[in-house]
Amino acid sequence: MLSHRQIVFAACFLVLPFLLWQFVSLSEQYSLSGARLWPETICTAILPTIEDEIHSIPQKRHRVAVASTFGFHHDVYMSLVWTLERVLDQTGGTVEVYAPQPFGFEFQTIVDTLRLYRGQVKDPETLLDNINQNMGDRGIDLVVLGTCEVDLRGGDWPEGLLDAWDARDDDHKFNLACIVHNFNDVSWQEWITPWSRRNAIRILPISEHVAAAFRRSFFIKSDSPDPSIRLAGYEYIPVDVHVPILDIPVPVDHRPPRILSDAVIQGSFSTDRRDYLEIFAELKESLARDPQVWGYLPLTAEDESYIVDPTLADPPFRLFLIGSGYLEIPSELRNLVLIRDGLNYSDFYTLMRTMDICVPAFSTGGGYYDSQASSTFAMAVECDVPILVTERIKNSYMYVNDDRAVVTRPAAMREVEALRALRTRDVSFFLNRTSTLNSPTAHAADAMMRMGWVRSEEKFRSLKQDIWRANERVGERMLRDM
Repeated sequence: MLSHRQIVFAACFLVLPFLLWQFVSLSEQYSLSGARLWPETICTAILPTIEDEIHSIPQKRHRVAVASTFGFHHDVYMSLVWTLERVLDQTGGTVEVYAPQPFGFEFQTIVDTLRLYRGQVKDPETLLDNINQNMGDRGIDLVVLGTCEVDLRGGDWPEGLLDAWDARDDDHKFNLACIVHNFNDVSWQEWITPWSRRNAIRILPISEHVAAAFRRSFFIKSDSPDPSIRLAGYEYIPVDVHVPILDIPVPVDHRPPRILSDAVIQGSFSTDRRDYLEIFAELKESLARDPQVWGYLPLTAEDESYIVDPTLADPPFRLFLIGSGYLEIPSELRNLVLIRDGLNYSDFYTLMRTMDICVPAFSTGGGYYDSQASSTFAMAVECDVPILVTERIKNSYMYVNDDRAVVTRPAAMREVEALRALRTRDVSFFLNRTSTLNSPTAHAADAMMRMGWVRSEEKFRSLKQDIWRANERVGERMLRDM
């Protein structure tokens, strides 16, 4: 006679294959939404949850080296260091950093303030020696290159890392992860093939559209007529996205919403990348038509530049250009377009946090929509600055495809027009020019105005926490993959 407990276990054993089949067939959306995948029965107490299953996968890698020879992008790879340290604090292991010192633009202040890394930064020239000194259980088993477009372009690392991998026995191979920014920078990509043959490389872009470009390329290569490429296993290369957003302290502003006055374009002052010239032209046109809505007096024959209207209570509009390079500002705009270049990280974050809205101002041919990642979005989210976007931008930078962080304008409405509408809280000047007031464009403009440009600290905080959790899942996969 079977006991009650034996009957329960037998029943669970018999229905387990059916339940597993049902689990696999369910859409991924249920797990993301938090819906229960298993019926609330006595078997539930025996079967592990999905999260338990994930965490039961053994961690393969415990000693991580994050390295770069490039004098920039510290905020990108040190963000990953911060993620990996959080994961390893729970699972066991260490991270060590190899990078030129000191960090440029006084980034060490940010590292220390945010506690991104608790160890001493090592000389990049010692990386290969440290990999080769211990090829056993306590050796470096994951190498992350901070900017593969530079770190695998030349020097000792491209061949040296492969030689180090080949010198190890099968039980102590290490993986290589490549942080990448620009798919069209192909000078280093020849090294992907030998690493793919070894099934030991992961591509780690900082935005989804760059990841998509690599995936498309890998699928094409996997079907190449050249057997040396076709047999490399390109279609199986893992491609993950780690978004480099740091936990920058942002002062809480309890003032009531004010008029939009300070906008920022962040990045290099290259007209190939950002459409500064068109922005300037549109600003001049709008100011000539109605300078008062921007907070300025009409331009007179004696004036070279627009002058602030002192009779207005609201602050005038200003456009800050924060970045590096050289850019000629039209004389008419010199009182409202302000350049801030060469800032260290602390000063940059301090200024960025005061902005009302961030304007991407991408040029159409610059690649920022389909192949190259811009730091603008991560910087803005870090500082709780809403970003003026279109559907096209949101489709590229999926991590900001969220009303908690963006203000969405219809593409037919130019960026300067959107700034004017948000500043004046009036979009009628644009709607009167659309072909029909009931068009989808008009509805999108109305939706933009209803939501306004202000985004709360709480909404930004919740978005960043979602991104950090997603980053931690990426870190877990990097440490668990065999």
